[in-house]
Amino acid sequence: NYTDPFEPYDFRGKRVMIVGAGNSAMDISSELSQRPLAEKLFISMRRGVWVMPKYMDGKPADKAVLPAWMPASLGRKLARAKIKKTIGMMEDYGLPKPDHEPLEGHPSVSGEFLTRVGCGDITPKPDIEKLDGDGVVFTDGTREKIDAIVWATGYNVTFPFLKQDDLTPKENVFPLYKRMVKPGRETIFFLGLAQPLPTLVNFAEQQSKLVAAALDGEYAFPDAAEMERITIADEKEHLGHFYDSPRHRMQVDFNLYCRDLLKEIEKGMKRAKAHA
Repeated sequence: NYTDPFEPYDFRGKRVMIVGAGNSAMDISSELSQRPLAEKLFISMRRGVWVMPKYMDGKPADKAVLPAWMPASLGRKLARAKIKKTIGMMEDYGLPKPDHEPLEGHPSVSGEFLTRVGCGDITPKPDIEKLDGDGVVFTDGTREKIDAIVWATGYNVTFPFLKQDDLTPKENVFPLYKRMVKPGRETIFFLGLAQPLPTLVNFAEQQSKLVAAALDGEYAFPDAAEMERITIADEKEHLGHFYDSPRHRMQVDFNLYCRDLLKEIEKGMKRAKAHA
């Protein structure tokens, strides 16, 4: 597991390759490509992604391109145009061209990565064809000598401490009522088990409001059949504009989710009073 440039592996003076195109890959490659560290830094990307800066127009990027008050479909349309105008096309930096529009996939966010790629500190490479002794052969036929590989290729969600089959995600597919509760299993909560755009910390805080109300008896869930119906509808609403990928199977639109969650808490409080 990557911790820093020196432990548990000293990357100084090494020819390093990062595999992946998510936030971790961007952060690690940006750090290791600094001149006193890796001798040469490569990043292998299987497909092109859109890389967004952390700030745009003096604001956090998500606030600049996706205002909370704007309808989601209109916001995404305007955001795509603004992203292209502000940062340009990925192939202008020497990166592979994405096969999707901005925000049709979860964006990778970095304040450094595009600059370091553009000035040559990071060398993009395509997918790996094979490992070849002290080097790597890529799908474009090129070969590079590589001393160390950092795999930043994501993960599969599992809960090895839960033995019940219905509480085990299958290929990152794990539909939950309001991304928290398995219908019919209202005593176990999965907080933060989602890929919100943009932020996980505030997302989990908003979820905790429903959990606290439920544990305090102030909120009552709908019946299991209604929870199933709502869960299916919510999944379609949140995932419909993303391309199919294991990374996107727990994706949610933060602003849409929070507005809906607050309404559901109010409904649940009314149900609790009616049942009292």
